[in-house]
Amino acid sequence: MKNCFFLEKERAGLLIIDVQEKLFPQVDHSPEVLVGILKCLQGCLKMGLPIVVSEQYPNGLGRTIPHLKQCLPEKQKYWEKTTFSCFCDEKLKGYFLSLPVDQWILVGIEAHVCVMQTAKDLVLAGKEVVVANDAISSRSVYDFSTAISEMKDWARIASTESVLFELIRDASSPDFKQCLELFKAAPRSCGC
Repeated sequence: MKNCFFLEKERAGLLIIDVQEKLFPQVDHSPEVLVGILKCLQGCLKMGLPIVVSEQYPNGLGRTIPHLKQCLPEKQKYWEKTTFSCFCDEKLKGYFLSLPVDQWILVGIEAHVCVMQTAKDLVLAGKEVVVANDAISSRSVYDFSTAISEMKDWARIASTESVLFELIRDASSPDFKQCLELFKAAPRSCGC
């Protein structure tokens, strides 16, 4: 039962991995994945969780997609990297370790490369990891399903809505009232 833990908003952060202009349109079910990413992002913003955004080799793959960028705070930092795992980039690793976060929610692409390698490195570093399966993807459904199958052995796999309800924990919480609209309808635009 090593993956049996509850997310706690005081200990959790959201990592958005490589949702970039040239690659994101090529991933399987990209419109639906974007809905999951936006729902997770909006909920985490409303609850005040730290948000980290990575960009894999932006000179070749472009920047974070505009639709997502418009939902992020103006002062959001975008961490450029060439390593597939976010945790293998020394500057980004230093930033991770400087935050009071030991639980990470992962969304982004590609599931079988950057998401999986980052999840594995975070777990090996003693962090608790939840991967939102409706907010990650790969260009191939086979690569996506293989990644989910492998990650479930050492990270938790959940839906974005499960993640948000777990962070809230109680319908009487002010966080529940703030996030209620996210649960009533899937976000199609920023709405932040």
